[in-house]
Amino acid sequence: MPPRRLPAREAPPLPRLRSVTGLAMVFLALVCLSLLAVQGWSSYSARQNYLDEANRSTVNMARALADHAEASINLVDTMLLGMVERVQNHALVNDPQRLHTLLMNTVSRTPSLQGLFIYGADGRWLFNSLPATPPHANNADRAYFEYHRTHVDNKTHVGIPVRSRSSGVWVVPVSRRLELPDGSFAGVVLATIKVEYFKTYYESFAIGERGTIFLASDNGRFLVRRPFKEQDIGADLSRGPVFRLWRETGAPTGSATMRANIDQVERLYTYRRLPNYPLVIAVALAKDEVLARWRTSAMAALAGTLCLIVLLLFLGVRMIGQLIERDRLQRQLRAATTALEATNASLQLLAMSDGLTGLANRRHFDDRLQAEFKRAVRDQSPLALVILDVDYFKRYNDRHGHVAGDACLRAVAAAVLSGQQRPGDIAARFGGEEFTILLPGTDLAGAMLVAEKVRAAIAAQAMAHDASPFRVVSVSAGVHACIPQRGEYPRTLVEAADRGLYQAKAEGRNRVCAAEPSQHAA
Repeated sequence: MPPRRLPAREAPPLPRLRSVTGLAMVFLALVCLSLLAVQGWSSYSARQNYLDEANRSTVNMARALADHAEASINLVDTMLLGMVERVQNHALVNDPQRLHTLLMNTVSRTPSLQGLFIYGADGRWLFNSLPATPPHANNADRAYFEYHRTHVDNKTHVGIPVRSRSSGVWVVPVSRRLELPDGSFAGVVLATIKVEYFKTYYESFAIGERGTIFLASDNGRFLVRRPFKEQDIGADLSRGPVFRLWRETGAPTGSATMRANIDQVERLYTYRRLPNYPLVIAVALAKDEVLARWRTSAMAALAGTLCLIVLLLFLGVRMIGQLIERDRLQRQLRAATTALEATNASLQLLAMSDGLTGLANRRHFDDRLQAEFKRAVRDQSPLALVILDVDYFKRYNDRHGHVAGDACLRAVAAAVLSGQQRPGDIAARFGGEEFTILLPGTDLAGAMLVAEKVRAAIAAQAMAHDASPFRVVSVSAGVHACIPQRGEYPRTLVEAADRGLYQAKAEGRNRVCAAEPSQHAA
């Protein structure tokens, strides 16, 4: 029968470096992601700051441009009011030379003006600021003239830019209606503002290469635009982004990021309607140009962040590699430690077991007997011992040989082991062909049952024994049980059970006998 293995003492668990490695990986990933997140948020915030700053710039420029246009037209309108007053009250009209001089001096002192004109009801030139009046000149075909002839009001009319017939330059016509005392149409007073005047002023603003500034009528007609193109003059902007925004909000000023219909460039627009005139001024910065510096700084910051992440990944991978290597070495050490402990446990088992039968050996039995005897004395609990001896074993060896004798002892040991039914019981080879069963907490009757069960099991094996009168292998057993008292020794229990064994042999063997009480007392 192979020896029973005793459980090896389990080594205390080592730290799980694998989990530490996993935490290091997670930490490294979190650091890298955090750096990217911080950089992303910083770049996004910087981008918004650039856009907000650009929007503030367009708002300020739109206000300045609106004030400039308002002031320029106000100045001209004031002149027109004075001219209307003089003409309708016949002041200076009766002195053409003096009126001509006044108009010339006014234009020469006003940089924005190209000319001042007074037309009759039929469109003929009555007075002007030019050095000489062109022959047969007539402006009845002009849009502003037609407007005043068909509209009975005293409002200032700002027309679409036209090319001057006198100088050939582009001008913005600003005009007022002249009336007779009965309110009928008497002609038009006209002031022409140089488009170049607005163009020069608009070019003083830093709006980038694709930025734009334009002045338009509130019905969506271009007056002046930067960059200036003649084909844009009078173009219809009513369906453009600025006028769409104006119609949607209805506010006199507003800002939005929109794509232009003319060149499909996305811009940051701000518009402002002039409070006293039917004009709208708008300024826009190209979004790509606004974000150009942001892109440069963001790319530089991103490159620095990526370099830092690469460095962190390099160092982190090296560290994690060291942890993995340390984990591998510790697992190898743990495996070696476990193998050594298993070897020690095997050696300890070999030291406590009988090599032939696998039962506990005499040394182990003596140690357990001492321990259980002391416990029984302390707890005043019963302790029983069974000693068994193979009948006529010397004859068995002589007849069947020592190899068969060893096999016989192993078979007997298997039956003896069946008597070890509780964790505290111990079956041992006492020596030679003698076996013992130590039964803590068992009285004499229980011990007798165990011994008889073992004896019957060996007899049931029916192993042939030609030198025995029973013709089969049998055992004799001595049993003793007691409640040990202080001052007694474990050997008294062994001696008493041994007397029971001799009694069983004396009565004919193949039986179980208990030691006589009188003998135990003696």
